[in-house]
Amino acid sequence: MSFHRLLLVIPLFGVVAPSASAQSSGQRTIIEAFRDSLDRSTDSLALARLETRLVESVRRDRRNTMDHLRLGFLALRQGDLGVQRYYEDAAAEFQWATRMAPSWPYGWYGLGLAEYGLATVRQVREAATLKRPFQRAQVALARAISLDPRMAELLEGEAFAARRRQPTRGSVVLDAVRQANQVRGANPMLLAPLGRLEREFGEPEAALKAFEAYLPRAGRARAMTLLEIARTRFMLDRADGAGPYYTGAAIDDSAAVQAYRRDIALIAAEPELGVYDLATGPARVAFLKTFWRLRDASELRPEGERLQEHYRRVYLARRIYPGIIPVPGRDPSLRIALIEPPVDDRGTIYIRHGEPDDRIRMSALGVEPNESWRYSSSEGDQVLHFVARHDPDVYRLVESLFDVADLPDLAPANVNGGVAQGQELLLRSREPLSPFYGRAGRRAEENSRDFRLAERALSRASLTAATTSDSYRHRFARSLAARLDMVVLEVDSSRAVLNVAYAVPFDSLGAAWLAQGLEYPLQLRLLVFDPHGEPLASVDSTVRPLTLIDGEDRWLSGSVAVPVPVGRFRMRLRLQDGPDAGSEPPIRSLEIVPVAPSAIGLSDLALGDPSGRWPVAMPRGGPVALNPLGRFRRGEPVELAYQVSAPSGIPLVSQVTLIRTDEQAGVIRSDRYQEAAADWPKIIRHPIDVRKLKPGPYRLEITLTDGRGGLARRWKEFTVTDAK
Repeated sequence: MSFHRLLLVIPLFGVVAPSASAQSSGQRTIIEAFRDSLDRSTDSLALARLETRLVESVRRDRRNTMDHLRLGFLALRQGDLGVQRYYEDAAAEFQWATRMAPSWPYGWYGLGLAEYGLATVRQVREAATLKRPFQRAQVALARAISLDPRMAELLEGEAFAARRRQPTRGSVVLDAVRQANQVRGANPMLLAPLGRLEREFGEPEAALKAFEAYLPRAGRARAMTLLEIARTRFMLDRADGAGPYYTGAAIDDSAAVQAYRRDIALIAAEPELGVYDLATGPARVAFLKTFWRLRDASELRPEGERLQEHYRRVYLARRIYPGIIPVPGRDPSLRIALIEPPVDDRGTIYIRHGEPDDRIRMSALGVEPNESWRYSSSEGDQVLHFVARHDPDVYRLVESLFDVADLPDLAPANVNGGVAQGQELLLRSREPLSPFYGRAGRRAEENSRDFRLAERALSRASLTAATTSDSYRHRFARSLAARLDMVVLEVDSSRAVLNVAYAVPFDSLGAAWLAQGLEYPLQLRLLVFDPHGEPLASVDSTVRPLTLIDGEDRWLSGSVAVPVPVGRFRMRLRLQDGPDAGSEPPIRSLEIVPVAPSAIGLSDLALGDPSGRWPVAMPRGGPVALNPLGRFRRGEPVELAYQVSAPSGIPLVSQVTLIRTDEQAGVIRSDRYQEAAADWPKIIRHPIDVRKLKPGPYRLEITLTDGRGGLARRWKEFTVTDAK
């Protein structure tokens, strides 16, 4: 194609012709528009016709630098489309352009891209002998950046866009920006793209140095630079990123405000984003501090940990689980989408919940690439399913494992059979994730339709929960498997006392048993928070529960009491034995109704051994027995205790009903107690006889009436076991 393919190689930084005037903004616009049109074209025949016209134009005026640039970029496009010989033509045209206009950055920029294409081809052919295949590309690109620092951002965007299909391109661009930055008198504006490139393709420590060096000279970009410093410090697992993070958030710079928003939008709910959008300056900082503080508190973590973890996850997700990256284009607004690329649905879940506890991939003929993740939780495991349909590296969430195989969801009514072969393979592959799939084959054959409906319901629930929440769970190498019992007593018009009894299997501690009644220290952290996540009360201390023998089992047992306000709230507790062993029982939800002078009220029910073997609560009315195991042996004493409030001097009636709740369900006994008029509130106690109860599950219901239409009801479940 080119007349100049046989040109001698020119010194890339040498002056070989009188310097032409700088490249005008109009010429830049023309070149970028021409490149945009080339990027949209994949028709090799149309590109060949365009080549013919441009060659004719060059024949008429061989010193027209713009025509040589057009021919060069056209050849680059043809080379990128697979005809590798065109890279040589492109290099020749750009060499000619740099010779005629050495001060034009686009000639050197194009030459660098052409040399990159040639080096890529040579690297494949001569991998064993080639030492520095991309050196010429780096030198040419560095010259372009030196002539116009704005070229650094253009190259940066292209490098980020090509990170999947051309992984070496980012390193080449990084080396070029490094080289340009080392030139005496280098423009400080190079430091921002240098920092981003270093963080993505080079050394994170060098990225931080670049951002920190740029900060004093950032001017209007100060807020964005502070955010970049924070992101990089968090990525380096440094806790001191919070300072610049909040300092930058206080600045009302539109670009930075949107950058902060994009970062929190990865986990925030729509109402939270609405509050953020209305905040400015210090109010924005206050919102962000609350946003992250509540997440720390709800996960029982020190302040600042969730913020740091979020940016670590974002960085890793964008590298490991990239989504569909847009075509680069020349529009500066697309640069953000390239530098902060989208993630696929695995990345979305990873950012929200971190690394899964288990994952399974399956490869089989006729089944598209797929994987399933499991997040274990004391509140129930979540199992999520992903499939890659249109891009083997981009996975999307599906509602059911049956959607992975893309087969009909429900078998026709007149078909008697199990699942299709592809689905059967999928089901069996997921057996390690959940007992539900372990029984898949047998259940599917018994009733295919019911099994599929159940599987879809479970998977849908997991998907909904995972995509509408975020978490930072503690992961312990060894679970303490703590059991809880809780009761709220001493309720008045504005406050109450939450009593929590806990039991830890002694064998889970890995310690040697000595005797009953000895202390063993554990770290306990308890948090009570309202429906919005705002902490209401907390305990964070070392407790000393006692060793206890119950039948053939050995336990640690203890209790804690904390004042709480009335209203709706949730309680979270963690028990920990050193850094590697711990337990977080499910979050409990409670509603405490304040005592009203004109109405009757009934507290939680406490069931326990009145002898005091297990922990007791100590309200003003005397000790109340609790039982964190929720089970009683036939023959041992059991006491029911509850607090009653009512208008002073009004007699009450308690109806205590015992109900069996399994397949033998039915009322076992119902007792009626007359509660004499008293100065309420008062704790009432009744013995519960379990000697004649058969082993199994039961529910104890209390109905409290005052004879004037007032009524209150509570219930509690427990299990009865054999006496031995």
